[in-house]
Amino acid sequence: MSGDSAGAGTAGGDAVDGDLVDGGAVDGGAGSNLERRYRALLGVLPAWYRREREEEMVGIFLAGRGDDLDLEHGWPGWGEAWATWALAVRVRFAADRRAGDVMRLIALAGLLGHVVVVAQGWTAAARWGGEAGPEGLLVDAAALLAFGALVAGRRVVARVAVGVLGALGVAGLLVSVAGGFPSWWLLLWQGPLLVTVAAVLSGFHREAPPAPRRWWAMALVGVAAGVVTALLVPLSAATMLGAWAVTAVVVAAFRPWTAPVPEPASR
Repeated sequence: MSGDSAGAGTAGGDAVDGDLVDGGAVDGGAGSNLERRYRALLGVLPAWYRREREEEMVGIFLAGRGDDLDLEHGWPGWGEAWATWALAVRVRFAADRRAGDVMRLIALAGLLGHVVVVAQGWTAAARWGGEAGPEGLLVDAAALLAFGALVAGRRVVARVAVGVLGALGVAGLLVSVAGGFPSWWLLLWQGPLLVTVAAVLSGFHREAPPAPRRWWAMALVGVAAGVVTALLVPLSAATMLGAWAVTAVVVAAFRPWTAPVPEPASR
């Protein structure tokens, strides 16, 4: 990206980051390479949203970028790109859209599954001996913090914890690949974690509704089930799969999508 585009990115990014300010149709810069690049960037937004706002947004982006060299060789700024991507997430996974509801259900169910896994691991360590290393303890702590903060309405804390969880998951994946672990093992251990991280970061954006409080009761049941399974069977791939089976049963039994949404807490 050119230096001019990086500087222009602040104003354009601020315009996109909120509900768009009043802007006109494209005039200066129409048909330029820069305009085409802005329209390509806006392709991350849903088609129905682009039909309503694309001309306005492109006009805002091009305002003040009338230099011929910039119009020919310039690119959208980093701020504009980030703001547009964030807007796309908020629009696609909004509170009133089914995709958003599904993404938030996957996020919370994934974190609940990790809570069950933590309960299994800690119970097995006490019952059968052995202990997790520092990385394992950090993963457990990040998963518990992410779930608790998200259900408590502390979204920023939850997103930070999930970011840590995702970084640890990627690191574990790289170590596993380097160590020659079979692909099914990687899928079993790291797949659910990375899907959960992506779902939390996508579904629980700043305009998403809070998590229903019913998830607290679901966590208690999940932890109890995890403790029981770990007391009966030593940890293995089968008990790992059992944790996700427990999660599926708990989610189906409690039907959290029917629960009332609480008032938003401070984030």
